[in-house]
Amino acid sequence: MIVRRIINGGNSGVERAGLDLAIQLGISHGGWVAPGRLVDDGLLAGHYRLKEMAFADGPRSGDANLEMADGVLLLSRGALSGEAARLHARAQAQDLPHLMIDFDRYTRFQSSLLINSWLRSKQVEVLFITGPRESEQPLIYRDTMECFRAAWWSLMMVEPVETPKPSDARDDVPRTLDEAVGRLQQVLPLKDKVTIANMSAAEIAGLGTTLGRYVQKRFGIWEGNTDLRRSCLQAAERQSLDDEEIAALIIERLVRELQKTHTLRVI
Repeated sequence: MIVRRIINGGNSGVERAGLDLAIQLGISHGGWVAPGRLVDDGLLAGHYRLKEMAFADGPRSGDANLEMADGVLLLSRGALSGEAARLHARAQAQDLPHLMIDFDRYTRFQSSLLINSWLRSKQVEVLFITGPRESEQPLIYRDTMECFRAAWWSLMMVEPVETPKPSDARDDVPRTLDEAVGRLQQVLPLKDKVTIANMSAAEIAGLGTTLGRYVQKRFGIWEGNTDLRRSCLQAAERQSLDDEEIAALIIERLVRELQKTHTLRVI
């Protein structure tokens, strides 16, 4: 299984390298960034498709990215420290597949082989790449770029790649906003429908890391699904929407429909 999406919080060093690699290699990218798109070296550039956290005093962006990920790749020179070490510990506690690469211990070639093997064995689709910032470990951006690029291309050469079938050629994904909402109403258990219908605004916003990810993955949004994207653009009266915004629009419409039929009323 080839990585289909790379996520992180956009900080300099390892995380920025991960996003740039995704763009260079033609992999979807995203993740959660602090409010105001504030990262360690200033404001994150607009071409990185990250979603802002709603509240400065809410959950950290790193924790939100952990919730979205199928696996975590941590790269460093020497032992992890600070936020990277905290995220490593959380991944271990959650039993989330994770791999720590120490460039002081392994050569770039050895590191690329370890990453290659891990990605294939764990079948990671949504990969959270993180580690030290550039101010903490100068040149860690360069090291990350060189190592992961080598791992990716060796993965391509060692195991033939089956090109994913474009969502436009599939008959199992919804084509319109109404179809997407209807599909969710079909698959959600009754208790989940009632729960969603009675959520507060803040709780509904939090669905982006759970139900939102399901929508993006199962409805072919990551693979394009131009029909569904066009329908959502028309409904939102917008010229463009990123993947997270499309999922949020579908969830917003779902909530509206469920509130008509599943809201609990006090008698």
